[in-house]
Amino acid sequence: MLLRFLGTSAGELYPGLWCRCRNCRTAREGTAQDRRQSAALAVAPGQQASPTVLIDFPSEIADQCYRHNVDLTTLESLLMTHSHGDHWFPYLLRWRRRPANLSENPPTHIGGPRFTVLPLLRIYGNAEVEAILRRELGDDLAPCEITFHRVAVGKVFQTSGLKVTALHANHDVGREQALHYVLRDDSATVLYGLDGDTFLPETREALRAFRFDAVILESTYGYGEGGNHRNFQRVLEEAQWFRDEGLLTSGGRLIATHFSPHHCPPHAE
Repeated sequence: MLLRFLGTSAGELYPGLWCRCRNCRTAREGTAQDRRQSAALAVAPGQQASPTVLIDFPSEIADQCYRHNVDLTTLESLLMTHSHGDHWFPYLLRWRRRPANLSENPPTHIGGPRFTVLPLLRIYGNAEVEAILRRELGDDLAPCEITFHRVAVGKVFQTSGLKVTALHANHDVGREQALHYVLRDDSATVLYGLDGDTFLPETREALRAFRFDAVILESTYGYGEGGNHRNFQRVLEEAQWFRDEGLLTSGGRLIATHFSPHHCPPHAE
């Protein structure tokens, strides 16, 4: 399984779009590593060379794919963690709509939006994700070659060569059922654990069923103390829990992402 991080910032981006604090100024003046875009992960299951699975779909996804040489025309599955705007921007899916009975050679009287035949895109997410998608595209998703699949906590499903398990994220609890995903293929088991604060008891119990090659945890608040997301200290505590419980393989890695510029220092620090 090949994982490619397309973005690693929290919602306000890094540097913050409207901020000139020390960290934001440093990022603007620093290297490309200091400038982070909204969190998204491209996954190539098994021995595939090109990613066929994407986790989350932010507004910067086009630029992210250009930067990291990811071809969205091969995308088969989109796993949505939750409906917040820095993770879900379905307007760009409008451009998948294809006029009927057309070849790949654009006629002179039609401007688009596409002419290439694409693989069916299966989108997985909660009820809020679906509502936003249908407000954007309408109830008939077929012209965009899209199907939507409602995902609830505990659901296990197969898609694009992955076995996926949805877990309850400790994020906006009571307002939305945000999701973490466990991804498995023949080579690896990976946890994508954002957005969310310290694991809920039910999620912690579910995690004990796996041994992970990679655990990806968000660290939005860095040296800060805010809730609904983790900070560095809570990431370290979770990392130790995975070690104490023996939930990592011998080469298992713990990876932090989803950094706020106001609480997380620049890349070099």
